[in-house]
Amino acid sequence: MAENAIHWLFPTPVLQADLTPPSDVALAMLQQLALFNQKVFSKPEFRDRNNLTGDLLGQAGLDQLHRLEAFQWLNQHLAIHVDDYLKELLGPNHALQVHIQKAWPVVCAQQGGTIEPHSHRNAQLSAVFYVRTEPDNPSGELEFQAPDDYFSHVMAIPYKDAAVSGGVFAPLQHRLLLFPSDLRHQVTAYEGESPRYSVSYDLAITTAPGQGREMRMPHPMDWVPLCNPGPA
Repeated sequence: MAENAIHWLFPTPVLQADLTPPSDVALAMLQQLALFNQKVFSKPEFRDRNNLTGDLLGQAGLDQLHRLEAFQWLNQHLAIHVDDYLKELLGPNHALQVHIQKAWPVVCAQQGGTIEPHSHRNAQLSAVFYVRTEPDNPSGELEFQAPDDYFSHVMAIPYKDAAVSGGVFAPLQHRLLLFPSDLRHQVTAYEGESPRYSVSYDLAITTAPGQGREMRMPHPMDWVPLCNPGPA
């Protein structure tokens, strides 16, 4: 009699890379995140929060870290790893282009800093880079969730039972993680003696200008604004 087996289909590719920025680059990124922490957490309306995510605060420029000189080294290395990721999935001739939609600072406070489950539906790929973490502190993991309950019409199997190995990634200073944006994820409670700093990116994947293909997003240069009609 054949032995039964369950095969999990449709795995999700998550890239992990440990980078080594030059000391001056690492310091410049750290200073920018520390400045964000100092300026924003000091405001009365944010003092009771256990985390700060720049793109959610509604303040101009907080989702534009990728434009700062301090993050150009990171942008360049992110580009290399995104290209490797796409080549692994689609082959060396994928001919796709990658655009940074936005990049923003994230601060997890010392005691119990968390980020609730969410996804980034506006983008195709997302990334996180840990600017500062505490050595030997595994708390505040990045945890991915299965997209849906299985057999939800008859019996819901929650993600914690259905998730495959590798659903949780430990934070490590200067570690880069890249993953599909619609994959739900959260940050578990961070417990430390100092705040933890990271940077998040949302990326759009398009064809080259004038090279539109079925099932691919065309390059923004090929878009035409749909203007509202004027008065009758």
